[in-house]
Amino acid sequence: MNRLQQCLSNNMKRYRKEKGLSQEKLAELSGVSANYIALIESGKNFPSLKMLGRIAGALGIDELDLFDKQSLTFFSKEKLRTDLLYTIQHTINEVFDNTNDSNLTGK
Repeated sequence: MNRLQQCLSNNMKRYRKEKGLSQEKLAELSGVSANYIALIESGKNFPSLKMLGRIAGALGIDELDLFDKQSLTFFSKEKLRTDLLYTIQHTINEVFDNTNDSNLTGK
């Protein structure tokens, strides 16, 4: 799957899920088979411009939104976990470093 297909696939899945649509429902709204939607989302098929318009219309978005390249940025779960833990620890340390003992004891 090339980057263009990956971009389309990622965005199509994201918008479909945000709208609470199954592949079957998106297919119905677009006038195609659920298998066709699955093929596009898996990067095994690339729709025509006309079909992109129908899919975007069914999702209630502009066709260009299907090619937002920010969807190509992937994060591993471990990287997200590590970053989140670091941020939490850093924030806790800042709070306690900026709080003197009198504030903690009420004196």
